[in-house]
Amino acid sequence: MTGRRVFLIVQAVLCALIAGLLAAAALSLYVDGAQRQAAGDLFSPMYTREKVGEKLTPILPLFFCSLGMTVSGLLLGVQGENQGRPLRDERLLRSQSDLRARAVHQTAAPRELYLRRAVLAVAAALIIAGIFNGGLTDVLAKGAAICMECVGLG
Repeated sequence: MTGRRVFLIVQAVLCALIAGLLAAAALSLYVDGAQRQAAGDLFSPMYTREKVGEKLTPILPLFFCSLGMTVSGLLLGVQGENQGRPLRDERLLRSQSDLRARAVHQTAAPRELYLRRAVLAVAAALIIAGIFNGGLTDVLAKGAAICMECVGLG
């Protein structure tokens, strides 16, 4: 197994682990609120900023670890198995127009790669700014409340 493959497997496992932990945190938050409502506390909010922050705080180091791996993978040029390969086999390229189109595609690739990296860097900076601004807990609390109201549980 190559180092690139191990890197991609670890990154996929981290992503799945974060998704599972986020789902468990949301479920735990809902169960806590449902128990409070069942105990007769009908008017206090189930999803507050503090409760959501309490559930998300243990997940943040794992999230930043995954984000760091993603950025380092981009900087090191780690790609999946099908990225960087032509979509068609060289033997299937028959006409001159196909060869010209392939040459144009290859010259545009570095510009596209830099643009993708720039957009990713801006997105990561905005996500981090939103986390420090308290937007993460607001979005999760509002999303959970809207979802529970939509389903008819909250």
